[in-house]
Amino acid sequence: MNLRRIDLNLLTVFDAVMAEGSITRAALRLGMTQPALSNALTRLRRLVDDPLFIRTGNGIAPTERAERMAGPVRQALACSAQALGVLPVAPPETARRCFTLMLGEVGEAVALPAALAATRGGDDFDIRLEPQREPVDLEIDLLEGRLDLAWTPLPSRSRDIVSEPVMRDEFVCLLPPVHGAEPLTDERYSLLRHVAVRGASHEQVDRGGRQRDIAVELCHFAALPQLVARTGVAATLPKRLAEQFAAGQGLHVAPLPFDVPDLLLYQAWPAYLDGDAAHRRLRKALKAAAR
Repeated sequence: MNLRRIDLNLLTVFDAVMAEGSITRAALRLGMTQPALSNALTRLRRLVDDPLFIRTGNGIAPTERAERMAGPVRQALACSAQALGVLPVAPPETARRCFTLMLGEVGEAVALPAALAATRGGDDFDIRLEPQREPVDLEIDLLEGRLDLAWTPLPSRSRDIVSEPVMRDEFVCLLPPVHGAEPLTDERYSLLRHVAVRGASHEQVDRGGRQRDIAVELCHFAALPQLVARTGVAATLPKRLAEQFAAGQGLHVAPLPFDVPDLLLYQAWPAYLDGDAAHRRLRKALKAAAR
């Protein structure tokens, strides 16, 4: 295929549709009209001889060919941006830095306080915390400099992003004291009313097809321990976070009565920050605190 005959803007359109999962949202993201984006996508479909995206009941879904293209296209766009000077370069060493992190509520509660304490309270840098992102958006934000480090359940496949395992934890059930006296059986677990946290990575854990009675769904963890203490609901969450909540509210932590995979988190950062001394000190402290 002769690249000189290809409009490389089509790759930007493809990447936006993959990221947004919607023609409309991709058009808004790129500042294009929906007909213009659809026309561009049609040209790309003809070029690769594949529909790339098909309509489903929930919108559109990528074809197998699109799934194979996604990583190389994103990498090609990132390399092009880096070559043209769009990506930020590693900043010079200064007396004080500001890092923007996305650790999720597990990382913020379990690792961040201990990490900052281990780096003299972080007195040589400031920290700004961002809410959880979708995996594709997360990689874009890392590559374009809006995030300096992120915790994610999936390692990055981009050569311009470095990632490493940072935390492994088992799942447990957090119970009010009144329910903690008896062993937690499979039947008791199914009969309990539960509280869930919307969008939390641990909510995607496979419980072997067991259905929970979700009484409350939260956007954040902050209210979870008091809900368990005052209303008698149960919560399934990583053990280290559950133990923190239990200590503060006098709750009971019980092993799950069935096997589930452990929680595994990775921390990822843009490759241009790999050798930055302050950034390296921060990520090493986070990793040590998460052990």
